[in-house]
Amino acid sequence: MPVTRKDAVRNRDRLLTAARRMFAEHGHDVALEEIARDAGVSRTTIYRNFATREELAATVFADNVAQIEHHAAGLRGQADGAVRLFDFVLDMQLDNRGLAQVLSSADLQWFIEHARRIAACFEPLLDAGRAAGVVHPAVDVDDLMLAISMGESAVAGSDVAQRDNRHKRAREMLHRALFTR
Repeated sequence: MPVTRKDAVRNRDRLLTAARRMFAEHGHDVALEEIARDAGVSRTTIYRNFATREELAATVFADNVAQIEHHAAGLRGQADGAVRLFDFVLDMQLDNRGLAQVLSSADLQWFIEHARRIAACFEPLLDAGRAAGVVHPAVDVDDLMLAISMGESAVAGSDVAQRDNRHKRAREMLHRALFTR
């Protein structure tokens, strides 16, 4: 197995962080060169790691799913775990609003697999939340996944000034529909 240099790992992490920020601030049209500049690395470095904007966006999205899984694992056994994970995912969507547009040409099966992984994170948390009376009894994982999509749609196309307000309002409405507190 090849040994990865620490600076190469650090540069890749910087590129992913910059990509998240740049997609959120500038949308799906941001150039790879701009992401490299924001990360403080050369154009060669970004192209060594990611051949296309789509590949970079897919890597950011897959990393987001891994973060969701990690966060969910830390919430197990907590009565409000489903609520906290829901909010974590909504916030992540707001921060990554340009990703979906970049990934629109991605393989449908790839999306389905990642959505399945996210849904699986919610299952045990929903059970605990319903048992504790924090989640409405009829709410299931499909309801949560639909609500996440609705939250994303609520801020899509909003300018920066409206985005935070629309995000807050959408969260409040979705909480009323899904949770008891």
